Amino acid sequence: MKDGLRFVDSDMHIMEPPDLFERYLDPKFKDRVSVPVGADGRPTRGWAAGLIIVDGVPVSDADLQQYRKRHRSGSTQSSQPLSGSRLFDTGRLDFAIERNYNAEAQVMGMEMEGVDIAVLYPTTGLALLGRNNLDPQLSLALCQAYNNWIHDFCRYSPDRLKFVAMLPVHDVHLACRELVRCVRELGAVGSFIRPNLVNGRYWHSNYWEPLYSLHEELNVTWGFHEGVSAVYSRMIELYGENRFYRHVASHWIEMQQALIAMIIGGVFEFHPKLRVGFLEAQNSWVPGLLSRIEWDYPQYRDSHAPYLSLTPREYFRRNCWAAVEGSEPEIEATAGLIGADRMCVSTDYPHFDSNFPHVAENLLKNIPRQIAAQILMGGAHLYGFTEADFQKADAAAAAGRLA
Repeated sequence: MKDGLRFVDSDMHIMEPPDLFERYLDPKFKDRVSVPVGADGRPTRGWAAGLIIVDGVPVSDADLQQYRKRHRSGSTQSSQPLSGSRLFDTGRLDFAIERNYNAEAQVMGMEMEGVDIAVLYPTTGLALLGRNNLDPQLSLALCQAYNNWIHDFCRYSPDRLKFVAMLPVHDVHLACRELVRCVRELGAVGSFIRPNLVNGRYWHSNYWEPLYSLHEELNVTWGFHEGVSAVYSRMIELYGENRFYRHVASHWIEMQQALIAMIIGGVFEFHPKLRVGFLEAQNSWVPGLLSRIEWDYPQYRDSHAPYLSLTPREYFRRNCWAAVEGSEPEIEATAGLIGADRMCVSTDYPHFDSNFPHVAENLLKNIPRQIAAQILMGGAHLYGFTEADFQKADAAAAAGRLA
């Protein structure tokens, strides 16, 4: 708990181990994936550890940076290429670095932040599948490797550590199979999807119908999570190597485009039980976008979307949650427009722009306690956690403190 309030971290990140694919990838695909190595020839975690190469193509944006960037090395064990990082070189991650970001460190971070239950998202994995025309079977193998690893990671404290499945979006039927496996066999509480256009099929396309239906049937969450380094992102075409441009634009604009597609395309009309989270993009963009769609409703709904039966705000309040990171000045105003019960928290631990371990503290300082309580609890509604889940988490936390 945080200050006596239930707190679900809707988007807490892990740092994948450098040897994940060495240990977990199907052997028949290993010659198609390469990772950075150290002087001992073993996979290593360095500042460019995200530079994984799949079928000869880097999955990160490191190759876009044609000119050397200034590195600021501090007293910690990190070397940070982003000169204004909120988190690195503050010493606040020393405990995690010392433990190589293992599951023990993950739970320690939760304790420091006051998190009861955390839903875990990847780091390098956010961009792993981020390009068009990837071999679907290789896409599936990469997902299976990550999902098997994160399942093992969560076994350290399964009542507190939850995960969402990585899905091979290059074949919707393979994605459905992997979702079923992860939920039924591994305990996943949903999936994560980048909001970008994939292989020319956007989120209003009927192509995705089986996957939407399956999320409803399994009663699990669909989480949109953007990054900056997908090779198929239009932001790269617009802004090239300038990560500042891309980081600002991608997190909001890609989310807005996905929400437009989901609402106007009728996804929420035909899938009324689908729960969708828009994560790590703040959420002050939501009310303005809903107002814009509603502005055009009288002119276009009858002719272009006659299947819609609710207003955009009604769809959002029934199907959607959007995350904040605690210190945004617009939180209280946004809560008044879309409802605090449709908001949740992304701590973004342990990424460079996180305010860990002060995310919840900032939220409580920023807005009235009764509003903060709803937002801290929002992830429970997004992922379908109940009081029974919190009781198990409480028992696990108490046992951990006694150990």
